[in-house]
Amino acid sequence: MSDQDPEGSKRGQLLSKALRAVRAIRKATSRELAKALGLSLRGYQNFEAGGGQLNVDHVLKFADAINCDPFGILAGVQIGHPELAAYTAKNKGMIAYMIGLQEFVEDAGDSIAYLETTTFVSAYQDMFKDLAKKARAAQQQDADWMADNAARLGLRTSENPEEDDAGGT
Repeated sequence: MSDQDPEGSKRGQLLSKALRAVRAIRKATSRELAKALGLSLRGYQNFEAGGGQLNVDHVLKFADAINCDPFGILAGVQIGHPELAAYTAKNKGMIAYMIGLQEFVEDAGDSIAYLETTTFVSAYQDMFKDLAKKARAAQQQDADWMADNAARLGLRTSENPEEDDAGGT
């Protein structure tokens, strides 16, 4: 991405962060991914560094090779939150969203054109608020389970060791 295109450069940096985050989760090497994408190692490294124009085909091949959500990568870059790629790498949340969108288009068809923008905004806000609530509940459920069961192995579960010691010293 050239210095003459600041938006392209920013997009390249975001893409780089997204790809590296997913690759770290999947524990894949650059060499493995270069081969899977049909690129030289240097070509893959340039792609992962966010060089050149955003190549959707490369993102799709990357996602296929590493078994992650390509739409999570692309959406994360577009909204300025590359961490979305890591969040959706395993649960494929953006693929599910795209399938739901596809079903909506197939169901509603040309009547979609009659909806006001505010109808979409309201529906999306409601949906995302509900998903955030469910995500926090699932996170809490996991933390509670770990707190209830990690001691069976003699482990502490808090991220702050002072919390574990606060009641016992």
